[in-house]
Amino acid sequence: MRVGILVVTSLSLMLAVAAAAADEKLEEQAVTIEGKLMAPCCWSSTISQHYSATADEIRRDIRKMLGAGKSEREILDYYVSVYGERILASPAARGFNLLAWLLPGIFFVGCAIFVIILLRRWTGSRSAQITAAPPEEQPDERYMRRLEKELKEFE
Repeated sequence: MRVGILVVTSLSLMLAVAAAAADEKLEEQAVTIEGKLMAPCCWSSTISQHYSATADEIRRDIRKMLGAGKSEREILDYYVSVYGERILASPAARGFNLLAWLLPGIFFVGCAIFVIILLRRWTGSRSAQITAAPPEEQPDERYMRRLEKELKEFE
């Protein structure tokens, strides 16, 4: 009889651990989805960072949908169908929204090219000036005599 109690206790403990792990995974998925949706009450922050009645309701609905076996894509698609693409924190990479993904990269590459050209011009003009300078020559004798004369007059 004690063995039976031990087996039942072990099984219930394993089920509790498995349920806790499943709940933890569900919670991680829910937080991930909350970070991908904007709060529709003011559109200023994501559901995960916003505290309002609407955000709380969406949090509960996300957990219900995950508990019912819906995938992240299905949940996001549902909210897009209700609120439009504006609810997505990151715009979809298609159509006009593609600019939001491409422009930062294009801007970075353009700035890098500009800096490289600017640096080449700066360093190129200096090296041209250095090489264009005449080689050092001995001072002119007239100059030296005049300098000595002025130094004697100065004393």
